Amino acid sequence: MSEPATDILQDIASSLQSAGHFALVTLGSAGPAGEVPRAAVLLEGQDYFQADDRSSALWGRLRARVAVHVRCDNEADALARAGQLSADCVQTLLADPYRGGRCKDLPIGRATEVGRVELTPGLRRPEAEVSLAVRCHFEIEGTP
Repeated sequence: MSEPATDILQDIASSLQSAGHFALVTLGSAGPAGEVPRAAVLLEGQDYFQADDRSSALWGRLRARVAVHVRCDNEADALARAGQLSADCVQTLLADPYRGGRCKDLPIGRATEVGRVELTPGLRRPEAEVSLAVRCHFEIEGTP
């Protein structure tokens, strides 16, 4: 993983942790099952494109997922809580879309974009999890 990607993922995790909505925020795996609510910031991939304004620069797109895990006795309450926490995540992530100067608005996308929120299938009550698609864009010199 490239250095900008690592820094961006760490910034996302730090932002979510400092917002105070979660008992635990991890970079990578979901962490101990006893910690709820929790969030896991997961790398899904990176894409690079030749910058059209400078031949020595590359535009990067980091694709990540934030998995929000909750536990409630009632399934409807769990889904409502997961929905509220995902909305809190969106608000937290878009409070600083430039990730402290690591990301920027580029022709390939905005500095930070939060896309679809999806329910993770197959979890048994009282567990529930939703995932948010996150894309961050940055510029680097040379090769990744």
